[in-house]
Amino acid sequence: MLRKLSWLLLVVAVGIGVHFALQNIIQSGDPEKRKGPDLAKVERLEAADPVHGAKVRAGMVKYESICRLCHHRTGQGGKFTPPIAGQTAERVELMLKLYRSGTHVGPMTNLMAPWAADLSDEDISNLAAYVETL
Repeated sequence: MLRKLSWLLLVVAVGIGVHFALQNIIQSGDPEKRKGPDLAKVERLEAADPVHGAKVRAGMVKYESICRLCHHRTGQGGKFTPPIAGQTAERVELMLKLYRSGTHVGPMTNLMAPWAADLSDEDISNLAAYVETL
């Protein structure tokens, strides 16, 4: 039963990914839509603290490429995915490292582990810094 549920969740995640990929292709001609609402916030962080701002920007780029598919631009999650907005950087970093290590931490482990498997420590740190700003 758990295996069937995992496959179902994987199929749903892939479907969501295809939806957002097509949406990005359609919107790619409009630079304002490509930038997203968080760019101004990241630019303010870069102006105030260039080192932390660069980390947040790198996290934003990685988030847009892999996390946004399920957790959406604002981190509010979706029908089948939990919200991550409001999480501390420490919490996000811990969870991503647990997923990467293959530790079973809950019902989303089978979906998250493959995404986290290829993340470096720097990627995880950058993602955590960005997610904390959501």
